[in-house]
Formats: sequence, structure tokens, C-alpha cells
Amino acid sequence: QQDGSARTIANLDGEPLTPSAVYLDLSTNTALVGRAACEAATAEADKVAMFVKRDMGKPFYSQLVCGRRMRPETLSAIILRKLKQDAEKRIGPTHRAVITVPAFFDDTRRKATQDAGRIAGLDVIDIINEPTAAALAYALVDRQPATDQGVLDLPGGTLTALVYDLGGGTFDVTVVRLHSRRFETLATDGAVKLGGKDWDDKIVEYVAREFQRQHGLNPLDDPQRRVAIHVEAEKKKRLLSKLPKVPIECFHAGRSLKLELTRSQFEELSRDLLAQTQMVTQLVVQQAKLGWHQIDRVLLVGGSTRMPMVKEMLRQATGKVPDDSLDADQVVARGAALHAGILAAREGEGELELEEEARDKLRDVEVLNVNAYSLGVEAARGDRMVNAILINKNTQLPYAASRIFRIRHAGATSVRVKVLEGEAPSAEDNILIGECQITGLPPNLPAKSPVQVRLSYSENGRISVMALDMTAGRLAQAEIRREHGMTEEDIRRECAFVQNLRIE
Repeated sequence: QQDGSARTIANLDGEPLTPSAVYLDLSTNTALVGRAACEAATAEADKVAMFVKRDMGKPFYSQLVCGRRMRPETLSAIILRKLKQDAEKRIGPTHRAVITVPAFFDDTRRKATQDAGRIAGLDVIDIINEPTAAALAYALVDRQPATDQGVLDLPGGTLTALVYDLGGGTFDVTVVRLHSRRFETLATDGAVKLGGKDWDDKIVEYVAREFQRQHGLNPLDDPQRRVAIHVEAEKKKRLLSKLPKVPIECFHAGRSLKLELTRSQFEELSRDLLAQTQMVTQLVVQQAKLGWHQIDRVLLVGGSTRMPMVKEMLRQATGKVPDDSLDADQVVARGAALHAGILAAREGEGELELEEEARDKLRDVEVLNVNAYSLGVEAARGDRMVNAILINKNTQLPYAASRIFRIRHAGATSVRVKVLEGEAPSAEDNILIGECQITGLPPNLPAKSPVQVRLSYSENGRISVMALDMTAGRLAQAEIRREHGMTEEDIRRECAFVQNLRIE
């Protein structure tokens, strides 16, 4: 808003949250997004896509949708397009956006997220890590509007917080240090496929086992019944955050099952999932080179943190009562809006209008992130291909590092280098971002001529590359070619597809 504060805009159903689910009917070029898509899944599961974020960076969504292989970017773009449409009904034309991603998203997933924004018709001005956005919201909530008490007027001037972010499909933990007008990420880690859905799956598996034990049939063999059980499991999971026990019913093939699930049973069923999050949490604190006594606050982000087991685990592990003072479902979006305000304040006159005093105070807010993965290149060591790390994990961004390569054969005019993200010593055990193609070298270079390759992380975690022909002392052309990345032609094609849909 003009005073530098953030406000949630309700969708056209009057709700602040829009579930990330898409229903497609290609016969009528119709897409339903949100709660309507979730409800449609119980009747037409083959036309619905959920948890798309888990597949970002892959060439295709994990299942066929309406009989068609879909790119995750396209499905994500449909959701973004729906949000854009609803926002425009409330506040007018909307062209630019800040999009949040899990802190541990690699470059491939970040590019896919940016491409999804472009397909939706948005100018993605920045990508911000979800824990960083949440920390912004927590730090600024008591100081909104910004013109009242200033920005980041923290007690003692500094606060170190652990952000525990457990959403529906993903999980990450980040340690941040908040100074006056400065947000500094110290360490981050997470898991692509760990979230509330996995807790739902534990209930689904439990119901299926009990049904099979009593009737000798597996209800999950029926795709429609599987979806219905998943929907019911999510409802029961939410209820178990408030009640000590819940009834569960399952009907399949003319048979029925009625049972009771207690909170303690549910916690035992999902003990291994909670333990995974605890291990990551402890690891991140160690990577930040801190002890629990140096963590001032534990901030809860993501709807799945409402489960009592999460709060109790964190209380025992950290010795602190977790802070759930903000809506766990909305805190990331609110932080993204505040980040957009910071960017607008730096731009001066732009699409987002700010009062002068709010602009002055937001302009100087500094947000510093770290890389979730080490960045390296494939290199030969004897008869093995290893990961030669150039930029270590949890390095403050932006950051760049160089490595000298030597052309193998005289007269070679190009060099090919595989770019990796990850910590594993063996090259094949890391994430292959793509091949860096260095071309335009002089045709008369002798064998073993040096070429300097410079890899860099930008502030938002995207990777870029430069190359220098050290013999002639001039820049060479360098480009990272991603195996599954979208080309400009792909983006134009998918953009036309999305624009042709009637999205509701």
C-alpha cells in the first residue's frame, strides 16, 4: 500500500488463500483454479494437477492432465494467471510481480519459476526465498505502516531468527540475522518433497492398510477412491490439530470401513517425517555456526506448522516457544509484497505508488541471501569425473568465482563445461544445471591454451557465466544450455495456450 504496509487481497470467492490446484477441460478450453479444482479432483482426478511446485525444473508434470503431458511451468502459469485476474478485479491492471520460491530451489527450478511468470503475462521483477519473505513480514508487522515507527526498529538492534517453513509440498529451514534496515541470511537447507502432503499420505496409507486387512481389497487401486481418501485425510489431519481424535470412514467396492484415529496414533505414524525436519533444522543451525542459545526467535511459516507435534518438537529441540503470531499461510505472501515495496522505493517513480516518507525508509532496506547449493563444474581427476566446487554453499550473494580451463586440441574454437549444483564429490551425484558452451575462440589457439570461466550467483540465486580467452585477453561468448529448460519459442507457445484458456 502507499504507506509501505502489506495487505492481503481476497480472491473472487472472497477468500485470502487460493489452493495451488488446476482442473483442465481441454474440450471447452476451461481451467478451474483453487478450491473448485480440489473439489473436481474427487470426480475427475485425471483432469487435476496439484503440488506442481514439486515438479518445477522437470520437463513434465509427474502425471498426465486431461490425457496430455503438461509442463510444470504451464500449470504454474495458469495459477499465476488466475491470481493476476482476481487481483486486477480488485486493484486494476497488474503487470509486475515478485514470486517466492523455497530457499533450496536450484537454478533450474528458479528459471522455471521465472518462465511460469512470463507465460502468465507477468514481468517477474524478482524472485525471493520464502523464509526471507517471511522474516521480512515478521520483522515489519509491528512497525506497519512504515511511516509510524520506522523500519526494522529491532530491540537491541539485532535479532537472529530460525525460520521453520513447512508448507503443503515443500520444507526448508533458514537462519536469518535481522539488523536495522538489513536482512542477512546465514544458512539454509530443505527438501523438495517433504510437506503436509506427506503427512496426509501417512493417513491414506493407514486407512488403506486397515481396509485391506478387513476386506482383502486395496481402495487405492481405484484412482477416484484414492483422491477421495486423500481429500478426507487432509481434512482429518487439520482436525487432529484441534481434536484429540477423529472418526474416519472409507467406502470401496460395496464395502465400508469405520475407524478412529487419535492424535497420538497420527504422531506415531508420521514420526519419521518430523524427525527429518528436526535433522535439517539442527544441521542449518550448525551450518550457521551458531548454538541454540544464539537463536532469539523461532518463526513458524506454512500451514503444516499448525500441527501440535511440530511446535512441541521445536520447543524441545530449541528450548524456545515457537512464534506463530502471524498467519502461517499468508506470511510469505505478505513478505513478498513488502519486498516489492522495497524494490519500488529504489526505482523511484514506478507502477507502485508510495508515500514519500515510506519510500525514503524502504529504499535503504538491504536483503542479503545465500546459495542453498555449492556451485561447481565437472572436472577430470585421474579416471574419475569430480565436482570442482567454485562457490561453497551458504555463501553470501551476489558472488562470483573463476576457474581456468585449457583447450585439449590445437585449433579448437569452443570449450564445453558442465555446470553443477551440489556438495557430492562425484560429478554424477550432483544436480546438472546444464552445459556451459564457450564459443568464438580464435581458430589458431595451441593446445592447452587457457580459458577463464567465471560463474556467478545473482542476489536471487540465478546463475550466469562469462568466459575470457586469456591468450588474446578478450571475452568469449558463453551460455548455459539447460537440458530441460524452456526456449523462447517454448515460452511463446505455452503463453498462447494459457491466454486461450478461460480461467475461473
